[in-house]
Amino acid sequence: MPRRKTLDEQHADLAFPAHGLDVSTGFWRQPRGTCADALNVRLFEPGTDRGRGGSRPGLSRYLDARVNGANPVQELSAFVGVGYSDPGAGVQTNSSGRVVNLVAVSAGQVFVTSPGATSWTAAVNGTGAATPLAATGVVRSAANGGKLYFADGTNYRYYDPATNRVENWTASQGSLPIHGANTPRLVCTWRGRTVLSGITTDPHNWFMSKVSDPRDWLYFPTDPSPAQAVSGNNSPLGLIGDVVTALIPYSDDVLVVGGDHTVYQFSGDPMAGGQISLVSDITGMAWGSPWCKGPDGTLYFFSNRTGVYRIRPGQLPERISQPVDNLLAEVDTGLNTIRMFWSERYQGMHVFVTATAGAADEPARHFFWEERTGAWWPDRLGHADFDPLCGCVFDGNEASDRVTLIGSWDGYVRAVDPDAATDDGRKFTSSVTIGPLLTANLDDLLLKHVQGVLGADSGAVDYEVYVGATPEQALASEPVISGTWSYTAANGGRNLTSRVRRSGHAVYVKLTSTNRWTLEAIRVAVAGKGSVRRRGW
Repeated sequence: MPRRKTLDEQHADLAFPAHGLDVSTGFWRQPRGTCADALNVRLFEPGTDRGRGGSRPGLSRYLDARVNGANPVQELSAFVGVGYSDPGAGVQTNSSGRVVNLVAVSAGQVFVTSPGATSWTAAVNGTGAATPLAATGVVRSAANGGKLYFADGTNYRYYDPATNRVENWTASQGSLPIHGANTPRLVCTWRGRTVLSGITTDPHNWFMSKVSDPRDWLYFPTDPSPAQAVSGNNSPLGLIGDVVTALIPYSDDVLVVGGDHTVYQFSGDPMAGGQISLVSDITGMAWGSPWCKGPDGTLYFFSNRTGVYRIRPGQLPERISQPVDNLLAEVDTGLNTIRMFWSERYQGMHVFVTATAGAADEPARHFFWEERTGAWWPDRLGHADFDPLCGCVFDGNEASDRVTLIGSWDGYVRAVDPDAATDDGRKFTSSVTIGPLLTANLDDLLLKHVQGVLGADSGAVDYEVYVGATPEQALASEPVISGTWSYTAANGGRNLTSRVRRSGHAVYVKLTSTNRWTLEAIRVAVAGKGSVRRRGW
């Protein structure tokens, strides 16, 4: 029998999957520009922001000192004020007199630092208690009127940066919300009011202080005014028709309230003709602070059903996590603390999912979403102790102080650092599986050779080539060839061509590395095998 003729050789580029991970479709129908497997990678290079693909930014310690020994960090808050000396022992210069501090809670105690400082300064405990706040669990805070007010479910405290003291938060009029021994666990500032909710034995209620006075909780003053304190059980607006799970001060006119399976919206002040409206009676929010806001005003949140949604006032929630929904579905929203932070530098959002009760044996799976491409990228940090219970977007004066910070289980505060090739000295594994490479007519093909081109100063990358009769079989198979690509001054990142000469229906190339690396191109030479697999009708 005469040998079947191989069609002419063609050269092609296997591009880095710009649109991220997508595990929602069949293996044959992998959406263009996506991949079937990825970990700790990004399209946009951390240092230069070039869209060529490579490993994610690492983590570095914001300070080389723990907040409070090996105790986990329970809360982080960026606090900005004027008119007082920096309590954080740093050196700040700003013509406006702006003082920027980072306030942390660890083992129930409050600490402060600032740009340029090398250590944490303990706040003076003026409460009379052994520790001002709950020594375990997540603490939340909100600034109002130059002070930082805390919610931990048990205590009422505030921090005054002008005196560097933690004081008892008491009511000058009326009474602070309490039900039995339970106090609120959710807090935010909206329209100058300190808003509280999340009392375990009064879960549908909400409470708002007097405007610009977090100590005034008098609901029935002698002289009523639109600025007075108000609560759900003392207002014509009534209680939220669901368990309150999140408070989101969207704008001066809109407060979004997450429920267990609902989303509500306050429009206008409750004491000045405001209304509460139901936005969704299907999609709710996970507990705590599972949200962030983008620069264009879009609100993003992690839902009770584990999807990630975006919403703007007057619109219904829109799901954006379809490509990775089956991975998000594995998240236990009862056992994990979920925090989301918008990164202006990387133009996207971090979604951190951390076990609330203690550091896990293995690092948790987190996610990053790139707004520019809609790409989802799974991440795992270098150690389970690095997983964050809290964090914030710090806004110092210098570029190095405008970073996303996370408070970790081991007591350190770390920054997402574009210059860090490791997670605080620990190497992490990054990988991406590029493909499948298929012919236009779904015929078999012959992969003749492959060549990798890395970016300047890229670390070495291990590669593996998979070939199979179907895309699913190719992914599950053993590699037909493997090796290492590297950058040297001599090769300029363009590695030698590797001979493959394996035929199949689908081809993948997997890249894996523990180094900081960037990819310029993967060149392959293929030849069609003809219509040996097609069947006519």
